[in-house]
Amino acid sequence: MQNELGRTLEALRKENKFSLREVAELTGLNFTYIRDLELNKNRSTKQPVKPTTDTLQKLAAAYDYPLENLLKLTGQLEVANAFEKILNDPDVNEKKKEAVRILMEMDDNDESLDRVIGILNALK
Repeated sequence: MQNELGRTLEALRKENKFSLREVAELTGLNFTYIRDLELNKNRSTKQPVKPTTDTLQKLAAAYDYPLENLLKLTGQLEVANAFEKILNDPDVNEKKKEAVRILMEMDDNDESLDRVIGILNALK
């Protein structure tokens, strides 16, 4: 069964009368990946698809739809709000802000996150 994000993305695409290929052109994303997002699974691996904030930004722009709404559907809004607070805090130094920006741009996969956690633990 599709998740709420997938249903929303498919509805937005159809509402805008876009084909998958048209959305791919607008966003720079692969049309098969866009369909996987709509179905909430990678059709090759059968694993759930977890879009990055960057991916959601591209889709929100293509559909002229609020990014915040897409983030809410993925549960990423709370994380994004926390990161934004850090980035806007004048008491946080620029190096820490740079680290937060890098984390925000990372793909959300366990292998990447495990590597970052390992590096951070080594630096304690």
